[in-house]
Amino acid sequence: MVTKAKGYGKRGKENIAIQFDRLQLSSPNKYQPLAEGDSNQQRQPRQPTPKKKAKINRRHRQSITFTAGNEIDRAEIDKQTKKYLNPLFTLTEVNQSVSVFSDWARVWSTHCDFTKIAQGTYGAVFRIQSKAQPGTFTIGKLIPLQARTGWGSKTKEFTTIDAGRNEVALLAALDQLHGFVQFRKAEILQGRLPTALELPSVVFDATQEEDDISPRWTGACSNSTQLWLFLEMSDAGTDLETALTKNLPHNPIQTFHNRKRCIPAVQVRDIFWQVASALALAEKKFTFEHRDLHLGNICLTRLQGPSPDESLELWTDTPTVLVTIIDYTLSRAVIDPLGQGAWPLFNDLSKDPVLFEGTGAGQYDVYRQMRSVLKDNWEKFQPLTNVYWLTHLLELLMERKPEGRQSSANTELWNRLADLKDFLIDNDEGKKFGSAQDIVRYCEGVATKGRK
Repeated sequence: MVTKAKGYGKRGKENIAIQFDRLQLSSPNKYQPLAEGDSNQQRQPRQPTPKKKAKINRRHRQSITFTAGNEIDRAEIDKQTKKYLNPLFTLTEVNQSVSVFSDWARVWSTHCDFTKIAQGTYGAVFRIQSKAQPGTFTIGKLIPLQARTGWGSKTKEFTTIDAGRNEVALLAALDQLHGFVQFRKAEILQGRLPTALELPSVVFDATQEEDDISPRWTGACSNSTQLWLFLEMSDAGTDLETALTKNLPHNPIQTFHNRKRCIPAVQVRDIFWQVASALALAEKKFTFEHRDLHLGNICLTRLQGPSPDESLELWTDTPTVLVTIIDYTLSRAVIDPLGQGAWPLFNDLSKDPVLFEGTGAGQYDVYRQMRSVLKDNWEKFQPLTNVYWLTHLLELLMERKPEGRQSSANTELWNRLADLKDFLIDNDEGKKFGSAQDIVRYCEGVATKGRK
């Protein structure tokens, strides 16, 4: 979705550049998010998921807010509509009935408070806080679905049933990999946008440019027969774009001003390495391409441990932030959601030419790079697209380098990062790096060489 959002100890003095490999590709996450101001439950090391006959990763996570049970009224839908929704109902992660949106919201708002945090091309995102456990959050993504017939059946800004099924299947599959958002459940709703979500939408929309609010979205909100897909996920923290541009009371990254908002080298390293490692894992397991990895789709949570400056001084290998990749609306992967054989899930972006016409942000150049290398064959696996997004990410992060004199260790790490950026930019259509896995192997090689 395109949006406008443990302890540590002293080490011997070794070259800080070798810390590229501190977060090993196969290592489970062992770090704890900060308790204060944190919006996540502690992540435990993920164990390999046992193989099941007709499913992959069917770990139904209960909503952290509450379990509604039979409290919510079910919408009466005809046989044709039920058949129309069947691709979604084939997934065990999707609630097998359609809820009346107003009644769903009545029950949820009894237990939770909603805050809208993002509006994108294909849906809106809400942070939801439990009233019984203040400080406990979950994330809800609300997606308007194309209607079977009539108004909204041809609207490109509405998600097709097949695309909705693909997103749920991708969420469930990637949930088992470190570095990707934890998926909880999916529900289908019908009706107008209820007051519990409309009021926070009004507050959010008032802060946005008028052009950012789609009239089609407004129409969906007032349509009594509108179908919606609601996806509940763990709260992965603050998106990188917001962290870099907003003054936040609990910013997950350390920003400071020196003519521009800057960040330390160790945090550039931590963010880039975790994103590259997650993509490499997903490439290997699911032939995965994200295809929309702008700063709004990379989320950060502060970790217990030293500040970035202390991290340099103490030569610690503890990362300063936990990185989570979100939003697979445009992604591509080969998975087996039904236990009937793996097949590629993808979004045919050739049907959305407007996406490639954008200007004013580097991400639009990446969309055009992807189209060029894929030649509009969006089913094809081409991990070079992940390299394009990683290059874009590192370029943007390197722009945040502070001016002025720095420590020798800090300077050395910036130099290593600059070398990597130059290699990525001068990639000559994948001759050096054809995938995120290639980048990870290169970084690990640099680290190994640095120890000798």
